[in-house]
Amino acid sequence: MNYIKGNKQAWEHAFTHRSGEYAKDLAERLKNEENPFFHDNFHNVLKPYDFNGKSIAQFCSNNGRELLQLALRGVSKAVGFELAENMVDYGNRMAQALNVNATFVGTDILAIDEAYDAQFDYGLITVGAMCWFEDLNHFFKKVSQTLKKGATLFIHEAHPFELMLATKYEPAFDADDPKRLAYDYFGKTVWKEHGMGYMSETSSDENVFTSFSHTLSDIFNAMKQNGLSVERFEEYDYCVGNILDHLDHEGLPLSMIIVAKKEF
Repeated sequence: MNYIKGNKQAWEHAFTHRSGEYAKDLAERLKNEENPFFHDNFHNVLKPYDFNGKSIAQFCSNNGRELLQLALRGVSKAVGFELAENMVDYGNRMAQALNVNATFVGTDILAIDEAYDAQFDYGLITVGAMCWFEDLNHFFKKVSQTLKKGATLFIHEAHPFELMLATKYEPAFDADDPKRLAYDYFGKTVWKEHGMGYMSETSSDENVFTSFSHTLSDIFNAMKQNGLSVERFEEYDYCVGNILDHLDHEGLPLSMIIVAKKEF
């Protein structure tokens, strides 16, 4: 798909020119901090689960920081599937530095090799992953295929309501009324962006990020269709992607946690 090829180039450009938090030493933070990369609420959801000797996959693993944090809990195998090759290389270097059983694989999530089918006890999806896929049924089909029957899938994502709001950097943003709904919840908006500000201060007109809006029903129906049964659903009034943090604790659903079980 052309949009996936374009996203790969855009992410690789952004990571090459990374700055701020993304330029810091990942391994040092993981060695010295108990919970450097998960929000406390998600950390508390994960805490009771036994990862020792288990296998886990992350879908859209970015630079590997979240998967590596879980790998330190004694997993037998951790695999991060990521589109951007330079993020894959970085994640593998960090895994070696931390001496953990983690591997990062460069692939389109929709084309994960069948060798990974039914291989994992746990799956992980974190903020800013689902929006990169036009059809969530295809996405969750591949996620489900990699999980063992009875496996648990953890999702910590932006709430779909969030995409109705304009960020401070968009023309539709109204400084006098930042809560104003700027976009149609059911509109299937396609977003075209030239930069990823939280990772890199540079942007290029040649590199375009294409992402898509989805409703809660899109998410839940795609999961159910692919054998993923929701066991827990929590909504929160704070942003986990740092794009709408000026609206934190203003009574708007901005993020969510989903825990699901692979039924078949």
